[in-house]
Amino acid sequence: MNTPSHHPRPPDPPRVSARPIHLHPETQLAFSASHCPLYANALALARWAGPTVPVTPRGFPEPPLIGEAVRALSLRPAGLPPEPSGDAGPTRAEDLSSIDPLFALPWWEAIRLGMVELAAGQARPAPDLEERARDPRQILRWWNDMFETTVESVRGDLAGTEPGTTGPDLLPRVLRSLYEAPDRSRVPLSDLVTELSTGPEALSGLSDRVRHRLSDLLLPMLWQLTEIGAVHLDHRHARPSSGPCLVRLTPLGRFGVREILLSVGVPAPLIEDFSRVGAAEFLDSLHSFSLDGRLIAIDSWLAARTPARALREIGGAVDRPGSALRRWDGAKVLNLTSSHLGPHLRALLGSERPALVSLAAIVLLGSRMLDQGEIDRIMEDHGPWVVVDMVAAAMSTGEIGLVDFLTSPDTAGLETLLLDDVDRLRRVDHPDTVRVLEALCRVHPDPDRAARFRAAAVRVRRDRH
Repeated sequence: MNTPSHHPRPPDPPRVSARPIHLHPETQLAFSASHCPLYANALALARWAGPTVPVTPRGFPEPPLIGEAVRALSLRPAGLPPEPSGDAGPTRAEDLSSIDPLFALPWWEAIRLGMVELAAGQARPAPDLEERARDPRQILRWWNDMFETTVESVRGDLAGTEPGTTGPDLLPRVLRSLYEAPDRSRVPLSDLVTELSTGPEALSGLSDRVRHRLSDLLLPMLWQLTEIGAVHLDHRHARPSSGPCLVRLTPLGRFGVREILLSVGVPAPLIEDFSRVGAAEFLDSLHSFSLDGRLIAIDSWLAARTPARALREIGGAVDRPGSALRRWDGAKVLNLTSSHLGPHLRALLGSERPALVSLAAIVLLGSRMLDQGEIDRIMEDHGPWVVVDMVAAAMSTGEIGLVDFLTSPDTAGLETLLLDDVDRLRRVDHPDTVRVLEALCRVHPDPDRAARFRAAAVRVRRDRH
């Protein structure tokens, strides 16, 4: 008999978890943050304000002083001022265009973040500015505040693209797509546009006018994020018309997006933390990841332990009632390292724990390490428990999933292994046998077999009690 080729379909909940990532060390992220244009300009202006500089009621120095600061500090471009949130300090009034843009935004940020204090018509550096500017955690708090403010500002700028609406909410999807991309990978802008406008997860409600302008809408958004050091654009192709525009989330940007995800309740595990979670939590979390995220999670978890330890941990997490889906997923995880587990798996076939026997049998049958004779022997000795686990895993998708399993050409007739020797089912205390038999009697399309499964369930349940 050949290896069962049907893999029960996993349940399909919303894929809310972000993929596990690795963050650069805090000091390295802080160094990057302190050198991004907006942060560097804001801190330079805060220091320039010492000991004091006179300011107008709007919170800005007079134009000659602004020009002096821009020249003396060689301020680099840092975008346009975002819409203020109502905090004390300068605001973007209608005549703010009179303020040099190289000065206006970083000065606004320096005041908003507390690097600069305003009082009695004067601005001065915060008393503890230098101490705080040397603290990596404070640097990252300041930078993250700037990043979140920039994100909200960019989202606000999109509000005018669709009259009568709040505008298409493009940025969260773009940032999430870049976050899910492999580290250091460069994503073509055209791919981001395609993802936003087509496919099953496309943004709904986009008008044709906006859909055709997505590239033009995205590029200014991404340029603003480069000023905060969150995104890197391929500067050789700064405009879509000049060739492929490639976008990459920087390590600092990955840090910032993760903070946003956590703030809105999206799980965003770190690889180093995820690798330390127990097998039960690890297996239960797999279906919340995208396919790529799941592969990263599995690789990270396996890399932190030997194959034998992974087998022990997974075995301990799946040897209990209601753990059939864990066993199936655990078998797929162990399959990736099965070449190192041959003796351990064969030894488990002699275990007195039926769930562990089934786990070992499923891994061996899928390992491609066995010849046909060994496959036949395992199915003869342990086939019923393999089928119990296959059916129990199919049940996790609901009755429709179980019907699909029973009617699939790949699994046709496998349930016969459960009816061939009901006495054997009674003798072996597999934790999911009764549950599987009762489910089969409810949904089996063949009435005669459904009746036989009902009788088998009654006999096994009676003998278990």
